[in-house]
Amino acid sequence: MAAVAILAAIGVFFLLVAAYIILAERYGEMRASLTLAGCAFGLAIFAYIIMKISEAATRKHQRNRSAIDTSTLLTIAALAAAPTVLRSRALLMLAVPAIAFGGLSLLTKKKRPRPRDTSSAGDGI
Repeated sequence: MAAVAILAAIGVFFLLVAAYIILAERYGEMRASLTLAGCAFGLAIFAYIIMKISEAATRKHQRNRSAIDTSTLLTIAALAAAPTVLRSRALLMLAVPAIAFGGLSLLTKKKRPRPRDTSSAGDGI
């Protein structure tokens, strides 16, 4: 992989030299240099934006995964405690509503309210 990376870097270097020569012959040396520098900065900004978008998607995936892991751990803890609860009649009577409420809360998702449009369209008519 290192050899491939070195050969690719050499290829990119010679492509840049060829682009500079062509641009220098057509537009002059200063304009050719500025054009290649501008293109390089543009590509750097584009790569930075893609990196930030990818990083945000990764963070979102990790948050979702953490929520799933938490609900899985709660389920395992409830299943581990089930034999103890089922032996005692009093604990069983207390546990049934708690289990129902917990199951219901795991099944329903909380939806965030959307912010209302506060534009003043039609005001003052």
